[in-house]
Amino acid sequence: MPKDAKLQFRTTTRASGARGGKVSGTNYQNKGEFEFSFWASLYADDAATPFDSREALLDVSNKIYGHLRKFGLLMHVGSEGKKSKTEAMFCPARDEQYEDGDTSDLVLDCGGTIGFTESFVYLGSTLHRDLSDHRDVDYRIKKASQAFGALRDHFFGSADVPERLKGKVYAAGVLAVLLYGCESWCLTAEMIQKLSRWHNKRIREMCRVTMCQTSVYRITSKSLQQRTGLFEIQHYLASRTLLWAGHVARMPKHRLPKRLVLSWVSTPRVTGGQEMTYGRSLERHLKRFDLPLTFTEWASLAQDRAGWHKRVTHPPFEIGKPFTRQPRGDTRVTPEEKRRRMAQHKAETEARRAAFNANAHQAPSNS
Repeated sequence: MPKDAKLQFRTTTRASGARGGKVSGTNYQNKGEFEFSFWASLYADDAATPFDSREALLDVSNKIYGHLRKFGLLMHVGSEGKKSKTEAMFCPARDEQYEDGDTSDLVLDCGGTIGFTESFVYLGSTLHRDLSDHRDVDYRIKKASQAFGALRDHFFGSADVPERLKGKVYAAGVLAVLLYGCESWCLTAEMIQKLSRWHNKRIREMCRVTMCQTSVYRITSKSLQQRTGLFEIQHYLASRTLLWAGHVARMPKHRLPKRLVLSWVSTPRVTGGQEMTYGRSLERHLKRFDLPLTFTEWASLAQDRAGWHKRVTHPPFEIGKPFTRQPRGDTRVTPEEKRRRMAQHKAETEARRAAFNANAHQAPSNS
């Protein structure tokens, strides 16, 4: 592959000193510790390759197709009336429009075609042409709703299942589906609010509490979380992301994840508001656990794996004992009490009937 077809990055992987690495905020003119290129993401039989031009994409697609044929392998391409399983995606720059780009099918030398798509699911995560995580968050909410709905009638919505047990199953199953891949999300306030609303609604369903009841009886979200043994969604997002960030900080400098987290490109940013970056999202999570924001500081803490795990998984409040309803009083009545109540009721009925008859006889004489 030509060197100019690969994406070029600069990085500083030092974890100490004044010239240590930064997750965000590095000047684009900084030459860094070294430069590296990124050309492909490979996993089993899946591959994703980024390019900075349509010409480079077409050239390398032909080379990959020809190289695989040498080993008796076949890259799936489209033909007349048949769509290709191999797809391409055009991600425009911030000052460009998607419609201005050439998204017509790529025609390879073999006669096959490769179509363009606006979104693609790669290793369980949804990639969209705008390179934001909005679609991935919506997709995870959809999948988690299906997982929760499968157990709603007979488990999560049942009054016979303890609420703490519901919370444990929810955390192990539904939350795992909801937050799959969240370690790499660049979360905006809108995304967090959407996830929080969905999470709180599921907790209310497990506690069999409606939104109207929370308003009338002043039921707080924290009280419902304590009943189920769960926390707010921001805690799970921050904990999972920081566990992964600590793992990356402990990696050696030749590992690609560490290089990319601490990297930047040698071009200035576009004028105007900036997109949410991973560094800014990570700072929000660090603040939640009162951790230092500088990479050289929190990376040194992350070297102690057990200590870092304890820091970033510390619960925001004590769960306490499981919530139990107050036992109802014994409403069983003894036979003697039942007979006494029946006699009392009979006497009261006869007294009212006698008073009614007396008034009825006195009415004509008074007229």
